[in-house]
Amino acid sequence: MQFNSLDYAAFLLLTLVGFWALARAGQRPLRIAFVLIASCAFYMAWNPWYIALILFSTVVDWGVARGIASTEDETLRKRWLTLSVVVNLGLLGTFKYFNFGMRTAETVLGSFGLEAHLPMLSWALPVGISFYTFESLSYCIDVYRRQCTPTKSPLDLLYFITFFPKLVAGPIARPADLLPQLQNEPRLEPQRIGEALFLISRGLIKKICFADYVSVNLVDRVFDTPDAYTGAETIVALYGFTLQIFMDFSGYTDIARGSAKLFAIELPENFESPYRATNPADFWRRWHMTLSTWLRDYLYFPLGGSKLGPARTYFNLWLTIFLIGLWHGASWTFVLYGTLQATAVVLHRFVSQRKKVGFATISTDPNYREPGAEKAAKSAPSVWITVGKIALMMQFIVFTRILFRADSMENARDIVARIASNSWSLANVAPSVAAVLVLGFASHYVPTNIESPIRNRLVALPSPVQGALLALLVFGLMHIAGTETVPYIYFQF
Repeated sequence: MQFNSLDYAAFLLLTLVGFWALARAGQRPLRIAFVLIASCAFYMAWNPWYIALILFSTVVDWGVARGIASTEDETLRKRWLTLSVVVNLGLLGTFKYFNFGMRTAETVLGSFGLEAHLPMLSWALPVGISFYTFESLSYCIDVYRRQCTPTKSPLDLLYFITFFPKLVAGPIARPADLLPQLQNEPRLEPQRIGEALFLISRGLIKKICFADYVSVNLVDRVFDTPDAYTGAETIVALYGFTLQIFMDFSGYTDIARGSAKLFAIELPENFESPYRATNPADFWRRWHMTLSTWLRDYLYFPLGGSKLGPARTYFNLWLTIFLIGLWHGASWTFVLYGTLQATAVVLHRFVSQRKKVGFATISTDPNYREPGAEKAAKSAPSVWITVGKIALMMQFIVFTRILFRADSMENARDIVARIASNSWSLANVAPSVAAVLVLGFASHYVPTNIESPIRNRLVALPSPVQGALLALLVFGLMHIAGTETVPYIYFQF
């Protein structure tokens, strides 16, 4: 069930009516049960059988958390936690990486002249498994760290895991942030309704007017048949995909956060103008923030962060960023993508440290200050230097998107070959596509002091007016959208 479909609009409306009717009647158990059933039905629209994986891991983690909280024996607590890690990462590894491992093993054995036909799984990748696995695992880790109290009922944990707006593509929520909201009595506030409708509207525009349009009219064509396009057209398609993936994923997040607000739930931000990044670490502070901070808190810091010396710091940092890349997919393109991103972050840290203006970690904390930040502030770079850094970083982002979008290493090599073909015609880039690209990137760089007043005015409108505007928007987007729905990119992860 796609967020940009009439099916989802009807589903959301019906779920909201039932939710608030039960909330007004003070029927909390029935309200939770109602949303749980709706969330399971939402997930089962893709594959009804895979709901069993969510139920299984939830029951295991509920029992693990209760076991951890029931004892002060540190050895026993670690054993309980190990069980959660093995189950969750075991399921993720089996469904997402097993076939890749088997194919790699066959290739290695073949290089030694040994022909092997290793077993492969014929199951499709469960949608959202990379997202809900991390949420379920973080629940047990937070209970182990005594940062979260275990839920009394497994239904409360299942409610947290399956809450449908963020179930299949995030943002990745933390138990300490979301569980209290789910347990509190909801309040319907006009301000929140206005913010929700604004986010949903923005998300639909991002998806349909920008992401899908660029995908259908340029990006997919170039990557499917790169030999039919010139080097210049291929470069434009790379910029097109760079815009597409941001509009697609951030648009999904906008709709997810807007939908959650209608249930009086606040989900975390996931993007902060990522194409304004001035260096590789800054990019990962801004892009898919809930994933990068998850790995920071549950991998980078437990490995020692930057407290165990330079060599260990570089290793911890490299591994964290590499796994961010590998998290996105089980293929050699993502192995190389993660390697390039991790190496860039480590190299930037090394150079920055040499200049005495380093960064020690990945952080989205607005109060965090990097080592040497005070000294650097006194000699802040000019606007043009900052613009130059953003432009340079953007080229690195665009170049590595080849690996993100390519279906295989062969496809990636074909794209690189076309770029290097020294052919500069743009005959296959329609003026409408060029206009969408320019408008899309321009909107990304609009200062917040311009966007905020527009948002505030829309939010301040009466709810009926907001609803009417949203209905008109949906009607208009139906005429813009193609006949075939383009799936969200992050559904495959």
